[in-house]
Amino acid sequence: MAKRKRGRSERRREARAEEASASTDTADPASRAGKSSAVTSSRTPRPKSARSRKAARSSRKRSLPLSTIGWVVSGAAILGLLAVLLTSAGGSQVADAATEQLARQNAGTDVTVHSGRQHVVYHSDAPLPTANAPRADGQPTLVWFSGTWCHICERMAPFAHQTASGYTDRLVFVEKSVDHDRPASGRYGVRGTPTFIMLDAAGTEVTRFHGAGDAASFAAAIEQALTAVES
Repeated sequence: MAKRKRGRSERRREARAEEASASTDTADPASRAGKSSAVTSSRTPRPKSARSRKAARSSRKRSLPLSTIGWVVSGAAILGLLAVLLTSAGGSQVADAATEQLARQNAGTDVTVHSGRQHVVYHSDAPLPTANAPRADGQPTLVWFSGTWCHICERMAPFAHQTASGYTDRLVFVEKSVDHDRPASGRYGVRGTPTFIMLDAAGTEVTRFHGAGDAASFAAAIEQALTAVES
């Protein structure tokens, strides 16, 4: 009888132990799941507010790709360069009223002003003398062949007409644009500017020279040309 009671009690204890173990195993998965859920929830980012989302969309709309910005900058630079080139190409020298008056006095006729990028030509409208139409006063003519594109001519402009005005009793000084009197420049074989040609009263070439650096050297060249035509 004693052995039977002990066997029953041992079986009861074993059954209780198995029930306790089963309850522990059943609870563990739940607790583990709770922990995993807690970790996962802690890593989930907080949703952005409506204002933040709107600001982000607005920023994306305003920002331009770097390639687009590069094209815009390059285009602006090219347009700026073209503007500079067009401005420089279209600019012209400004005529001087005092020089225009001197040119009329020196030539004894009207002049037409031709303004260009490099030079202002005070072009004499009268034809040059010829054997068939010589000058009645017998004076020689000093012709300045120039052009609106002649920058060396423009360097002489401040003193050329002024210096020549001191010789009006001995010669006629006229300026001719090679582009506006091609027959005259072709007649005397003008190949470059400035070219100064001294003509006698019948329009025959006596001598020529090419420019001068200042008023003194220009006056010396005129004196030398006068000596040649008067001798």
